[in-house]
Amino acid sequence: MYLKSLGKARTAQVKKDARIGEAEAKRDSGIRESQAEQKRLQARYYNDTCIAQADRDYHLKLASYDKEIQTCKAMADLAYSLQAANTKQKVAQETMQISVVERQMQISVEEFEIERRGKELQARVHVPADAEKFRLEKLAEAEAKRLIRQHTGEAAAATAAAAIVVVVVVVVVVVVVVVVVVVVVVVLVVVIL
Repeated sequence: MYLKSLGKARTAQVKKDARIGEAEAKRDSGIRESQAEQKRLQARYYNDTCIAQADRDYHLKLASYDKEIQTCKAMADLAYSLQAANTKQKVAQETMQISVVERQMQISVEEFEIERRGKELQARVHVPADAEKFRLEKLAEAEAKRLIRQHTGEAAAATAAAAIVVVVVVVVVVVVVVVVVVVVVVVLVVVIL
């Protein structure tokens, strides 16, 4: 019994030590498990943080690229608008220049037409009128000479009267010539208008 009791105390001590050892082992295991869980959570949080940061960096870069793209598009649109405005302005200037050249050509054509009509008028009216005037003057001179010769041969006493008649005839002829010239000029004016 002593041995039995001694064995019981020793067994109780061993059981106690085993329970303590088991409790310490569970405690150490729990601590290690807790530390491992903590490390796992830290690693997870670190990974999640890295992922979130990478995602944020990605979105920032994406936004930056989008901003650059939009800026380039806006600049291209503005450049296009500016180029279109410049082109329209150049087209307007060229159109204006064409209008000026066309107007100058029209003025030149009108000047040539005026010159041509002047020459035509000269050829059609002035030259014939001058020719008719010259013809009438020569006819009047010839008639005056004929009348003078006719009257000088008739009588010496009538020389003074004949001279008066000749002067009257010459005056009449000159008046007729002037009337013809006036009529020709009036006809020319009417034709021109």
